[in-house]
Amino acid sequence: MKFLFPTAEDDHPILKPVQFPVCVSEKEAMKCLENFRELIQNKQVLLTMIHTLESQHGRFNMQDRCNVASLLMVALQEDLHYATEILQALLTDHVRTVATKSNPRLLFRSTGTVAEKMLSNWLCFLLHPYIQEHAGEPLFALFRAIKSQLEKGPVDAITGEARN
Repeated sequence: MKFLFPTAEDDHPILKPVQFPVCVSEKEAMKCLENFRELIQNKQVLLTMIHTLESQHGRFNMQDRCNVASLLMVALQEDLHYATEILQALLTDHVRTVATKSNPRLLFRSTGTVAEKMLSNWLCFLLHPYIQEHAGEPLFALFRAIKSQLEKGPVDAITGEARN
């Protein structure tokens, strides 16, 4: 949760049950959500929506970009093949834009676009099981060894005593 929504508190709206407005019945709201789900399953509609949001420079800030990317990954997590297609299209457009407008060395230096944040979320989704099952313990052992070495501090070559 902290990776997807870094500034989120424990009471983030995505963790709460869906609350519908008083003027809308639950049946109508569920139908609207299903229609929205069908819209985001249309690749052209979704890509156009993301490009339109990103073109709103003054109104669509960094936090909004991260939230949209994270919410999209949560919504598309059941169909990672489709999420990969969307991500590939967004990254292709992003690479073309960066190559023509600015220094290509700055590509993927931050999560400044929805595509970059979706990429980090996508990697998190796909690598989490592997890290948890196979690489977690060795990585933690490496972390502890490095931390132990850093906490030792410098040692005097003549006396062999550590000085803090």
